[in-house]
Amino acid sequence: MKITCQTQALHAAFQIVGSVVQQRPTRPILATVLLKAADGRLELHATDLEVSIRYEVVNAIIEEPGQAAVPQAKLASILRETTDENVAIATEDRHCVLTTADSVFRLPTEVAEEFPEIPVLTEERAYDLDRAEFAEMVSKTSFAAHKGKHRYALNGVLLVIKPTKVRMVATDGRRLAHIEKKGKNAAGADESVIVPTKGLDQILKVLTDQDEKIRLNVQENQLLAKTSRAVVAAKLVEGHFPPYESVIPTNCDKKVEFERERFFSAVRRTALMTSEESGSILVHVEDGKMRVSSAAPETGEARVELPVDYKGDAFEVGFNPEFLTEFLRAVEDEKIKVEFRDSTSAGLFRAGKDFIYVVMPVGRE
Repeated sequence: MKITCQTQALHAAFQIVGSVVQQRPTRPILATVLLKAADGRLELHATDLEVSIRYEVVNAIIEEPGQAAVPQAKLASILRETTDENVAIATEDRHCVLTTADSVFRLPTEVAEEFPEIPVLTEERAYDLDRAEFAEMVSKTSFAAHKGKHRYALNGVLLVIKPTKVRMVATDGRRLAHIEKKGKNAAGADESVIVPTKGLDQILKVLTDQDEKIRLNVQENQLLAKTSRAVVAAKLVEGHFPPYESVIPTNCDKKVEFERERFFSAVRRTALMTSEESGSILVHVEDGKMRVSSAAPETGEARVELPVDYKGDAFEVGFNPEFLTEFLRAVEDEKIKVEFRDSTSAGLFRAGKDFIYVVMPVGRE
């Protein structure tokens, strides 16, 4: 193999694929990136056996086709420190030789044929999603997924594809994020799978402004996503997602509307006075007014008031402030609506027409 690449383009590609390379690999080959030069194109392959990626490097010059499994961390460090505009890479005697105008690096390689095969997206039952909508759906759900080792089926986002709509749902048992978009599914696919958050994050990393659509396909136990320059394969999470529809509150007669930025500021400020022992904030609502407060013997007290659109009986409810800040950080709507049945039931937050967020009050699981 003999290739020449723009240094910045190759370094950027190594940064993208490097996030799925194992830092403490179970096998030496998993610490490498496979450089594959063929048919006038250069692809980088990387995998941790859970998430895999093929990524094309633009404007690479292929002088001699071939492949090499190169050490990702070392080569990425060299590219980061290289100031020359272009680099040349060639293979010889189980080594990779990287050459610039004033330097030569010779690195040992692994056996390229031992690199795990990365699947190719097939067109059968493949379907397209709008890039911007896909990115929005991921950002508004993945933060609510379970992050622990237990309850494995919750360690991902439920992706539901229907002929006329697509839905993403995530929950950790104490809160739930749910978003749904309309769309036309020409393939008529009907899928319901749990995708690991790491896989979804990796798909977002390979999206570019050139991608108007993203193509998805479920094969065996993997979700494959294809963009203009990459294919990402994510091993699906095993298990059964809980019946989330029953968690979404209904018949809520207490409805409050407020400005997102003012409420976000109030939550952040009152959270400063919480502690590990007293980690909740209290939201009190009465006619036209909301009071957000916190108190902890070891830190002090805080109270912030803001106007709201509400008429009815006064009530108050406690929340984990982190659950609120993560939700408010994920949305951009100027106005937020929240609905309650009573002080002990979950709060149903609405942002826009298609996103809802359910939060259990403190003291409830």
